[in-house]
Amino acid sequence: MRKPLLIDAASLALARLPPAFDSLRVLHLSDLHLTRWLPRMEKSARSLADLRPDIAVITGDLGHRSWRWRQSLPAILRLLEPLHAPLGTYFILGNHDSPHLGAELCRHGMRLLTNESAIITRRNQRLAVVGLAQHRRIDTDIPAALTYTQTADFKLFLMHYPDLVFAAGAAGADICLAGHTHGGQICYPDGSPILGHDALAPHQCSGVHKINGTWLVVNRGVGKAGLKLRLFCPPHAILLTLTTAGRIPAAAS
Repeated sequence: MRKPLLIDAASLALARLPPAFDSLRVLHLSDLHLTRWLPRMEKSARSLADLRPDIAVITGDLGHRSWRWRQSLPAILRLLEPLHAPLGTYFILGNHDSPHLGAELCRHGMRLLTNESAIITRRNQRLAVVGLAQHRRIDTDIPAALTYTQTADFKLFLMHYPDLVFAAGAAGADICLAGHTHGGQICYPDGSPILGHDALAPHQCSGVHKINGTWLVVNRGVGKAGLKLRLFCPPHAILLTLTTAGRIPAAAS
């Protein structure tokens, strides 16, 4: 996290989004890979504090090595402490995370979703935040995650691996938020990745895509894994504004 955290803004117009959730601001973080706090992270924490989203979500790999979760915990909490999201902060575990880390973060007001959904209601309209267990791919159980949802619910899926978009879309996902790829982490000067790190096409390892009618938003993350290097692939957070189809959101102040 040597460079300042970039905030990339995007807007999605969605036909199935309930009017009560029009202009919902969703902060998407992923792949923090934190093990210890460094002074240069202060700017990133301040950037998050200024965003004021309605809801915040983190799609895995908050820590770096599962057995080092005790070392990771203070740095994760310090980075996220300034963040305020009135509708809650939800997260899933990635392949680098320990279940012990998840349990500790829940004690600090965050909600871990493990093949389950959180139902948010506004004016009797529903939005389901669907969190898939992704510490290992074989942990994923989409039917279990949808147990308490309704067919008509707008479904925002949190998943670590982007190539799960096909199964999630078939199960009714409206938007899938994912991470894992780090945007390639080491890219060519034009930002295109040398490696994509999953089964999707390399150009789909970051950014916003529509796949078989489902929106996929892939976050290139904050931290690093493997080689401790990012090249032409800066860390970022994504601030999504969701609108009902046909409505153009007002410019951010």
